[in-house]
Amino acid sequence: MAEGTALEAVTFDYWNTLCCEPPGGYLRGRRLEAMGRVIRDAGVGDAGVVLAAAYDAAWLEYVSSWEANVQYTGRHAARRIAEAVHRHYGLGNGVREQIFDAFASVSRAGTAELVVVDGVADALASLGRHGISLAIVCDVGFTPSSELRLHLERYGLLGYFDAWAFSDEVGVYKPDKRIFEHALAGLGSPEPARCAHVGDRRRTDIAGAQALGMRAVRLAAVFDDDPDQGPPGDAVVTSYEELLPALGLA
Repeated sequence: MAEGTALEAVTFDYWNTLCCEPPGGYLRGRRLEAMGRVIRDAGVGDAGVVLAAAYDAAWLEYVSSWEANVQYTGRHAARRIAEAVHRHYGLGNGVREQIFDAFASVSRAGTAELVVVDGVADALASLGRHGISLAIVCDVGFTPSSELRLHLERYGLLGYFDAWAFSDEVGVYKPDKRIFEHALAGLGSPEPARCAHVGDRRRTDIAGAQALGMRAVRLAAVFDDDPDQGPPGDAVVTSYEELLPALGLA
């Protein structure tokens, strides 16, 4: 942000910026457990190896799609996993639907306990007191945006935001400028030069925001991205205590 340019808005990434999973592949384990119960109830027995392989293959498909900016949601993943299990065991359509539902159920707020990144609430409140408008710009993975909002609501954070741009609603992933523009439009279309974005990923958060003319702050509190993935950011902070000074706010 150019010297003397007043900050009007800040957008935030979601995963590893606002919220994160507990350690240890929490959501993956919960989904495999839920789907495994369905298969055991169908009389197949332990399908752990098959399920894990199908899940990991679906995740790799998601990553490839994400990098190519082609939408791949949890619904795609659940269908892919259910079909893979069906091919292996010859399950009926009803069981496949139950596997699909079991996958989806784990994402629901109140079922999946996501963790709020330390210091988020205080930072958001401080930005609000400075009169800064706030929005979310999120690349959705296997958990849909409807549930991601509910997780924020559970923790009392959703009300801080005036707009949001989730990839499963906008139709593109970061670093595509359209997802950032969607968020800024919801804030009244401030000039990008008067806006900043906070996120953990160099390729998507940092490069995407900078390409639009926004200031980009990389938060390395939960995930410190590989230098090979893109630009470092206009500023790098390792905790939310450092964010407001990095944005030029007392």
